[in-house]
Amino acid sequence: MMKMSATPANPTPHRLFPSWLGGEHAAGILSYAAGAEARFEVTGIGSTDRGEGGKSNQSFRRSLRLRDLGPFSCLLCDRALLLQRELETAFGMGHTSENEAEIELVKHGDGGFYRPHIDTFTGDGITDVANRRLSLVYYLHNRPRRFTGGNLRLFAPGSVHATAIEPEHDTLLAFPSFLPHEVEPISCPGGSFIDGRFSVNIWLRG
Repeated sequence: MMKMSATPANPTPHRLFPSWLGGEHAAGILSYAAGAEARFEVTGIGSTDRGEGGKSNQSFRRSLRLRDLGPFSCLLCDRALLLQRELETAFGMGHTSENEAEIELVKHGDGGFYRPHIDTFTGDGITDVANRRLSLVYYLHNRPRRFTGGNLRLFAPGSVHATAIEPEHDTLLAFPSFLPHEVEPISCPGGSFIDGRFSVNIWLRG
């Protein structure tokens, strides 16, 4: 069920979908992440972030990512694309054909964060990330949760107002890709790799 989450008092357009994939698929993705620990790489930033040229900046973003979600890639992309028309309508966006999604699995551990940014880039060196229109974030974590913090703060356009979204397990967050947002610092001292905050980032492009 979708939670409607945009009001005059809360002007950051977004939608929440609790229990988006269900317990079995959520557990499967976490298990896949645990088995792929050695293949995670340090995340990059900048207009070349989608390619190998993305540069790491640990003062701006501190996390790990995995591009290949194996048997879960098609499931996640297909489910996301099914929401595209509904989200475009909800956010007052024009419709584009449902045919392209970009995906990655991100892990934030102890001390992880991501400073305010947008999911589209402009300026020199622009790449096809500029075509990102809708950002979807699917949250996963061990239960009981073994980290604190890690809320996603979503900023209203042209305002310092922000809505804090808690990273609830098996919940999907969707918002327009041009909205500024950040991941608040995470504390998970002594935690193992799989005790961190996991999220699948899915971008619908057009």
